[in-house]
Amino acid sequence: MARQQPSQRADFPRFLTVLLLVLAAVLWLSAAASLTARQAAAQQPQAVDEGIGAALPLALPEGQAAPGTAPGTAPGTARLGEALQQMKTENPVVARVDGHEIRWAEVLASADDLPERYSDQLESVFPALLDRLVDIRLLADAARDQGVLEEEAVRRSLVSYEDKLLSGVLLERYLADEVTTAKVRERYDSLVTLRRANREMRARHILVETEEKAEGIIAKLDEGAVFPTLAREHSIGPSAQRGGDLGYFFARRMEPAFAEALLKLEPGGYTPSPVETDFGWHIILLVDRRDDDVPSFLDMQVQLREEVTKEAINRLIAGLRQRADLEMFPEDGAARSGGAQAGDAQAGDPQGGDPQGGSQ
Repeated sequence: MARQQPSQRADFPRFLTVLLLVLAAVLWLSAAASLTARQAAAQQPQAVDEGIGAALPLALPEGQAAPGTAPGTAPGTARLGEALQQMKTENPVVARVDGHEIRWAEVLASADDLPERYSDQLESVFPALLDRLVDIRLLADAARDQGVLEEEAVRRSLVSYEDKLLSGVLLERYLADEVTTAKVRERYDSLVTLRRANREMRARHILVETEEKAEGIIAKLDEGAVFPTLAREHSIGPSAQRGGDLGYFFARRMEPAFAEALLKLEPGGYTPSPVETDFGWHIILLVDRRDDDVPSFLDMQVQLREEVTKEAINRLIAGLRQRADLEMFPEDGAARSGGAQAGDAQAGDPQGGDPQGGSQ
């Protein structure tokens, strides 16, 4: 018996679209029919905002997966899955409700509240998601017809939701520019520098009156001379008899130029050029540095990112508040806040110190 050849259609894409929609409807009906009332109630998503209203229940497919399909995937959905991949770029209209279009991207966005196990099974839950969006639209239109949108409580809820949505979008875009890996790393480097400045260090120094004499001593060190010996011979500081030994001290307590030069050294290294302070010209040798207790960048990056994010948000909010016509009640609230900030400002430690202030 001769096989009948299928007829050729010039408008194949339109036929494919109709076929996909029919297939989606069949899959949805078969999946929904297999659910018990208990399963449907157990899996309905929670309302996003309990103050607005209850969410419409969503029936999701359960059961044994067919051979060759992902766990939880309804039988016969492979072809629909392939079609959905194509829809990602085309974003076609998948339904119309009284003239209102529902597109594929809207269905995809509505999957955000699904249980995690369905995140990779869009092809199996797509019909249910689409059906829920259709029902939500019908319910919303019915509410509008009944004048619900004009109720004061509803309008306040809409304004509140709009404020939250807009502020969230603004913060997300702002933080994308303000909280980068480079800025988090910069904060880590600053922390390392601060921690190292707060570590105890042991150093020797040779203090002389002129830059030329200091350069001559550095030349002798370059030739292999012993630092303590040169300190005893040439230093005019009180530590000369100890070979210039300053003992252990905190760099932050020294003269800024002295501390800055010291922090650049590694143990055993000396300054390649003289360092000037109010006391004269120094040649500095770093003898030892206490153990570094700074965690690695990988261990701290989550905490540092949170700190950078908080500071960025505070800067944004402070700028907006400064430009706004803002009134706070009661009026003395701002005064109390200002007084607390003033008290904090007076609690700082004095900076600077004597380069010979270490152990003598």
